[in-house]
Amino acid sequence: MPDAVSEAPTRRPMRSRFGLRALSLVIIAVFAAVAASLYVGASRLGHDQEHRLLVDRTREIGSLLQSAIGSGLQQSLISLASAAQQSPSTFARVAHGGIAATGTATVALVRHTPSGWTVDTAVGTELKAGRLLSGAQSAIVNAAGAQMKSDILTIAPHDSRLVLTLGSPSAPAGTVIYESFAVDPTRPTPVTQSQPFHELNVALYVGTQPRAANLLLTTSKHVPLRGDTATAVVPSGASNWLVVASARHDLAGAVASHVPILLLAVALVIGLAMTVVVEAMGRRRDYAVALVAERTAALETSLHELERTQLALVDNERLAALGQMAATVGHELRNPLSVLTNSMYLIRHAVSSATNERLERQINTADREIAAATLIVSDLLEFARPRVANPISVDVAELISEAVSVAPPPASIEIRQDYDDGQVTADRDQLRQVILNLLTNAYDAMPTGGQIELRTHRNADTVEIEITDTGVGMDAETQARLFEPFFSRKTKGTGLGLAVSKRIIDNHDGTFNVASHEGEGTTITLRLPAAPVRAGARQ
Repeated sequence: MPDAVSEAPTRRPMRSRFGLRALSLVIIAVFAAVAASLYVGASRLGHDQEHRLLVDRTREIGSLLQSAIGSGLQQSLISLASAAQQSPSTFARVAHGGIAATGTATVALVRHTPSGWTVDTAVGTELKAGRLLSGAQSAIVNAAGAQMKSDILTIAPHDSRLVLTLGSPSAPAGTVIYESFAVDPTRPTPVTQSQPFHELNVALYVGTQPRAANLLLTTSKHVPLRGDTATAVVPSGASNWLVVASARHDLAGAVASHVPILLLAVALVIGLAMTVVVEAMGRRRDYAVALVAERTAALETSLHELERTQLALVDNERLAALGQMAATVGHELRNPLSVLTNSMYLIRHAVSSATNERLERQINTADREIAAATLIVSDLLEFARPRVANPISVDVAELISEAVSVAPPPASIEIRQDYDDGQVTADRDQLRQVILNLLTNAYDAMPTGGQIELRTHRNADTVEIEITDTGVGMDAETQARLFEPFFSRKTKGTGLGLAVSKRIIDNHDGTFNVASHEGEGTTITLRLPAAPVRAGARQ
């Protein structure tokens, strides 16, 4: 009977992994491309419009600042210079009035002397009369000219000054008007909805570069400003200031900002609608074909299930018959084997003092064959009617040594033993049968001799039994069918040894692992749960 029923090919429409037809995918792809193009185009137009509005608003801020600087700061310096032309007392009176009105930190008249720039008259807390300027203050004053100049002077962290200077000819010859304002660029200037340009984030720098050291004031905590920004240069006397601005929200309005999304959504909705129509029409056409294919598949599935059920029944009947035969044969052979065992025991003791080596070898051969036959009978009986395990605490090393004495190796095979102290909870007879099976298999795998290593190792909660031979090993096909009942590559044997051994280990909640390479030998590792250690027991 063939393994599978051949299926007639059924023509099906080409579909993607999402269950859509090729035509539907093309429609979706086309409308997706159109939607993406509309979105990108509208977004670019909206961005350009936003940027133009931002540039215009930034220029407006620059114009307002230029007007405020001219009418405020520059006019203040000119008034101070006119007062200085009259007398120091007039200068001091005007300076006092300016500080009270504008909150200026310091106003001073600085005179050039042979020692350098010296404060002649000062009003405020930063400078005192008679003080010789040095460092940045001296450099700022030394650069003063006929037009107002400005710079940022850093006194300490979070303590900066906006310094304005005006020299001759506006001020008396050899003098410079010095005016400073306390600023803190790290503290944003609050902006309310009622103030102009409240929709912008603004940063004002002294100079034309947006450096942190040149920052005069800002309306945002996040400086430098990120994203889309616009700049405007504001003339301030002989210096230039830089305005950097970014939008807090859409300057063109919410409707303009949503146009790209609306276009994208409309194009996608149209594409999806057309896809739904195409899919509906196509699936109606396929319904009848799919129904016939489904009924045909159901019939073929039923035939496959019937075939598997018949094969399973045949296998079960065959195994039941083999099990019944194995039980009968095992019972019939057990008694004669017991008689032979006793007879060989008596013969060995009767000739123990003899010096006939040939007779001794024959007796040893008979003992091995009787032990092998006994093991086969045990396998047959265990396969036919598995015994209920009687678990007790078993010394693994002692049990392996006993198995080696019961089934000693041929003269050409050397056994090496390395045991840890280990106790397992198991049925002693069943575990002994497993070890005997593995030993005899290892002997058979080394017809020309070799070496067997027997090792045990106790872990925290398991005991490992490892049996390694240097025999012929196994190929991949043999390993795949290793635990199949009645399968054997040996000329003698029932093919039940490993199947029974695997079942015994599984019933003891253990594991049975085989590692083999053809021509290199085999290693079998048994892992069994360790017996609980009694209080005071030797570890």
